[in-house]
Amino acid sequence: MNDSGIKATYTINQDVVRLSASHPLNVEWLDVPGAIGAHDHDYYEISFVRRGQARHQTPDGYQALTAGSVVVVPPGGVHAFARTKGMEVINLYYLSEWIASGWREQWAERGLVPLFLAQSLFQKPETPRPVVLQLSAGEAARVEAELEEIRDELMRPRPSGLLLKAALLKVLVRLSRAGDAGADEFPEMVWSVIAEIELGVDHGKAFDLHALLRRWPVTPDHGSRVFRRATGLSPQEYYQRRRIQRACVLLLDPANAATRVALELGFADAAHFSRLFRRHMGPGLTVSAKI
Repeated sequence: MNDSGIKATYTINQDVVRLSASHPLNVEWLDVPGAIGAHDHDYYEISFVRRGQARHQTPDGYQALTAGSVVVVPPGGVHAFARTKGMEVINLYYLSEWIASGWREQWAERGLVPLFLAQSLFQKPETPRPVVLQLSAGEAARVEAELEEIRDELMRPRPSGLLLKAALLKVLVRLSRAGDAGADEFPEMVWSVIAEIELGVDHGKAFDLHALLRRWPVTPDHGSRVFRRATGLSPQEYYQRRRIQRACVLLLDPANAATRVALELGFADAAHFSRLFRRHMGPGLTVSAKI
């Protein structure tokens, strides 16, 4: 139960929307003929209203949805639809580990990470909350064109991961511009630590927090407290989380054995990597079959 009284009665998982290692992105055109009860997901969902209307409920209350409305639901965010009338939506789903990897440019795009990645990247204490945006007619048409390109590419026998990722990032940038871009921005010091961690993860280098924070007029302990207040994690915890998420992306390629991934990401050995993988991703997941 959250503070508004709305409670999820069921959870939709990645299998239902066909997200997987070989299919990290999906898009669907759906008619919404009636009410949809309170629920949450274990993935990010973006619902773009093409036409019609509905009454949408989130922990923050009720919102009226019309053509051009966009609902961004982070993992664990609870929402429901009522009083639907002629509503057609395009639903977009993606694995956040896939979109967050290897594209540092998106970290500099104001508002993008807080809206579309933060719930997976960080461990913030507050309840995940869906966000409702409203696009102009022109922006709605441009977003729909990008979604159509994603749909068409997914129908090809061998979809291009590069094209899909580029089209998805264009959608996320357009949507982030429609939101309150500065509402959840991090202090400059936090962003600098994140950028250093991302660079280290991409190149399999160890993360030295003390060396980084010596550039700032604060002690490492104070810098760590600032980072935890902003993200819910210590810098070292975030570094390990991102290494495991990077490993998830590398393991999407069946040619990558766990031993190779462990070496590339700077783990001591495959056994150490396997232990951390289970700790972060859950005991039901294992990489042992690929070692």
